[in-house]
Amino acid sequence: MRNASVPFLVVPCPDSQGNAIIIDSSGEILKTHLRNNFSSFTSPVMQLLEKDLNALPIQADLRESLIYCLLSSFSEEQSPVFQLYLADDIQWDAAYRLSDDEDVAAVQYKSIEALIHYLQGDWVCLGPNNAQTLEEMQQKKMDYVPDSILLKITEITTDFSQEKIYAVELLQNIFGGIHLSMIVLWISNLIDSETLIKSSFLLSCFKQEPENPQFSKSEIHDIQAFSLKLDAFRKVLFLT
Repeated sequence: MRNASVPFLVVPCPDSQGNAIIIDSSGEILKTHLRNNFSSFTSPVMQLLEKDLNALPIQADLRESLIYCLLSSFSEEQSPVFQLYLADDIQWDAAYRLSDDEDVAAVQYKSIEALIHYLQGDWVCLGPNNAQTLEEMQQKKMDYVPDSILLKITEITTDFSQEKIYAVELLQNIFGGIHLSMIVLWISNLIDSETLIKSSFLLSCFKQEPENPQFSKSEIHDIQAFSLKLDAFRKVLFLT
């Protein structure tokens, strides 16, 4: 939590080539989510973190910053080994399980045009997946996402750094765990941040009128504000 209106500051590390730390209003080194000292990172990365933290409300939890969540975890994990579980998670991906309502489905379909284009004819629309596990899916004889789709999604994650792999899990938690393919495309810089957020709204049916493709002024404001945060977060992913 920020404890004063004085902003966080980036301080270069004299004994580390190009690295910097962040100090708080009392001159103390920024703490991780486990209350240990934050590691140093390159100055461009720390400048993005500094800007993100200083944009938070005074009483906000620092974990509201995606950049903070990422770098805090990597401050604590010196040799992290995060993994993707694409074959499992993709079975609940809403991009392949559109609404039964044709009007809603039409809008949802439009929101994933970039994914459909990337899959080049392999995209399918399956029935809803209300199972809790893969075993339950098998027992209920539910349709699985085809291997051809899994292969193409896997292809663009083969060179993912540990930071990008962690980001998949972090964003799945934020977006409800049913947007795997669109998240992967976003991390790979194949779609922009507004496209990801709008698709999330529509695929989740969070929008009050999902059949209406027009967003309200309030929704547009929130989308634009969060897009800026996502843009900064993605910059960090490519700098680390």
